[in-house]
Amino acid sequence: MKKKLLIAALVLGGLGYLGYSYVIKTIVGLTKDFEPYTFERVLEDSVMNARYGLIDQDDPSDYGYDAVEEVAFYSSLDNLELSGWYVNSASSSKQTVIIVHGRTSNRLKTMKYLELFKETGLDTVFNFFIPDMRNSGKSTPASTYMGYKFAEDIHGAVSYLKAKGQEEFVIYGFSMGALATSTLLHRDDLPKSDNSIIKVILESPLSDAKGNIKISADEMGLPNFIFENAYAAFSEEMNNYGEQMAMGIQLKNVDIPILIIQSNDDAKTPAALTKKQLKQLAGKSNIQSWFMDGPEHVRIYTTEEFKGEYTRRVEEFLR
Repeated sequence: MKKKLLIAALVLGGLGYLGYSYVIKTIVGLTKDFEPYTFERVLEDSVMNARYGLIDQDDPSDYGYDAVEEVAFYSSLDNLELSGWYVNSASSSKQTVIIVHGRTSNRLKTMKYLELFKETGLDTVFNFFIPDMRNSGKSTPASTYMGYKFAEDIHGAVSYLKAKGQEEFVIYGFSMGALATSTLLHRDDLPKSDNSIIKVILESPLSDAKGNIKISADEMGLPNFIFENAYAAFSEEMNNYGEQMAMGIQLKNVDIPILIIQSNDDAKTPAALTKKQLKQLAGKSNIQSWFMDGPEHVRIYTTEEFKGEYTRRVEEFLR
């Protein structure tokens, strides 16, 4: 990304307005798109296997779940075809936990949290849906817009599960999947009038889209006027929603229980941004948070020092 911006900056210096337009288009493109993380890309890369925590486990059945169904479902609004696992672990239950991965990821990475549910016995309380969001895993390649379109994918998952007879949902979102979850709760064009979403967990959340991108822009020495214009162009492609992609705005009028988990040493989605957003939500008794020192981005559960406490807090929150 830095190399592309350097080239763009050189073009800007040499071509004036045309260079400026090129820089804006480049930044918008880098923000809304990313290279797909397919199953093949992950499974054939030993380093990525380790980072995803796969080892010899690449299917929910490897965690002791027998009733696993590979399904196709469709995103809301644009009807994009998506893929996922429906794990019918508690056949009499009408409650499903939807586990939503982040940007450079797919459902293979979030599958390991099935171990937590098995260990705590929550697998007898909930069924599970582990989808590939657009541009990930086995789902259709498409622009994500920093989670704006992921929100439509989650909404489509809820609609699909309702058709299967499920009635209540916990959304468990990671990184950009967490931003997508708060975006879903806020967007008026994604109807949620039946109150079927009962709880939310946001882990290592991308809590402020503009703030997060601004940090990267500053590190690259990108002039502020270029950043502001690029973000405005990005926002325009999302029906001018860009300035609302921040937790402090999106969760202000949400009253369901929310658990936020984040490391103070998270370099990809800085905890300082999340804490700033939480200050805007001060006084909301439905939101609880847990910050700790040490783990990297989305590595809290797999860090042995914190695994027990992580498990305890999630179980307590969901019970």
